Amino acid sequence: MSSRSALLGNFPVLRTNDPELAIDRLATYGLSSFDMAPSDSKFEFLTNHLHMTNLGLSYCAYSCGATLGFREASFIRQAFNIGGVGRYTAGNRSGELAHGSWTPVLSTGVPLKLEFKPGYSQLVVRIELDALKRNLSALIGQEVNDLTFDEADARQPAMSSLRRRIFEFAHDFNEHGANFSALAAAEVERMVIMKFLMCNRHNYTHLLLREPLPSTSSTVKIVEEYIEANWDKPIDVPSMARVAKVSARSLFRQFKQDRGYSPADFAKRVRLNHARELLDQPSQGSSVTQIALRCGFQNPGHFARDFRLAFGELPSETLKKSTRRLGS
Repeated sequence: MSSRSALLGNFPVLRTNDPELAIDRLATYGLSSFDMAPSDSKFEFLTNHLHMTNLGLSYCAYSCGATLGFREASFIRQAFNIGGVGRYTAGNRSGELAHGSWTPVLSTGVPLKLEFKPGYSQLVVRIELDALKRNLSALIGQEVNDLTFDEADARQPAMSSLRRRIFEFAHDFNEHGANFSALAAAEVERMVIMKFLMCNRHNYTHLLLREPLPSTSSTVKIVEEYIEANWDKPIDVPSMARVAKVSARSLFRQFKQDRGYSPADFAKRVRLNHARELLDQPSQGSSVTQIALRCGFQNPGHFARDFRLAFGELPSETLKKSTRRLGS
C-alpha cells in the first residue's frame, strides 16, 4: 500500500507494520478492541482521515484479517467497501460487505464491530447527528426530533449516486482541500450532507418526496438580497429557509419557477461577479486560484469553465489584461 497514492493520501493518520502502534493510534478514533486473525500475510494498516466541522471521511486499508471494535459515538457512520470482504455488526444490525457495497446508516450510541479478511479497504463517512437534523429541518420546513434511518434500502440508483459523490468529494478535497477557503470548505461539506439526506431512506423521506408547499415570489427576492449581502460566507440552507420563512424545498421550487435556476446557481453568479472584480483590480501577487478559492470556488478547473461561460474569456485572460493595464 502506498500512503500518498491512496484515497485521502494528503490526510495521513497511520501507516504501520506494528500492531501495538495501530491500537494506540486508532484509540483516539474510538477503537475499543482489536484482534488480528492468524495469517501468513504481512501486517500493515493504512488509515487516512479528513475531519471537517460536521463531516469526517476515513480511508482504511488492511493487509491482514482482523476484527476491530469501536465505541459509541455522537455521529452516524456509513461504510463503503472498496475491495476485499468484510462484515459489520452494530447493535442488532449485521451484514456482509462485498466489493462495491455499503452498510446501512449505522446509528449513534451503538458500538460497531468490523471484521475483514486480508486485502480489505473501505471509505467511512461520519456525520454529526445534530447537523443532519438541522439540515433536514430546513429541507422539510419542520423541526426534526427523532431521525432514524432504514436498515434495508432498495433505492439502488440513489445510493450509487451518493457513493459516486462521496468518492468524488474525497478525491477533489484531497487534491485541492489544503488551499480551500473556509467558505469553500463549508460549501462542499453542506452539499455532501444534503446529498446524504436525499439518498438514504429515513423516517422523513416521504416528506422529501412529496410536492413542496407553494411559496411566493417575494421569498425569492428576500433570499437573493440575503445571498448578495453574504456572498463571502457559506450559503447555509437552514439560514436561507429561516430568512424566507418557508421550507428549503419550497424555496428551491419557487426559485426554479421564477428564475429558472436554484439559490446555489444565483450564489455562483454573484461570486463570479465578485471574482471578476478582483481579477480586474488584482492585489500584488494575486493568482486565479487564490481568487477562485477566496470567492468560494473549490475547484479551479470548474471555476475557469464557469467564468468563461459567464464572461466569454478565461479568468487567466482577465487577470493578464488587468495586470498589463495596471503595469502600463
